[in-house]
Amino acid sequence: MSMADTEEYQNIIKKLAMKFAEDMVELYREVPEDFEGRSTLEQWANQVWQAKLDLDERIAEQIEEVEMLLHDGQYHREL
Repeated sequence: MSMADTEEYQNIIKKLAMKFAEDMVELYREVPEDFEGRSTLEQWANQVWQAKLDLDERIAEQIEEVEMLLHDGQYHREL
């Protein structure tokens, strides 16, 4: 089991990804003119949600990868 699978890490990952999603929706509200002709608020919110889910997964995968490298001795340096 990876550390990314633990409840503590899952909560941290979800909190970070949710913060990202909230900030991205707020960006639309702050500068809606940047989205004119490309996305409505609803469309943007749906895109943001998909990006949040992707971010959740990518963060967990990166934690697992770095943990594997650590266990494999990739960070060991002779003194």
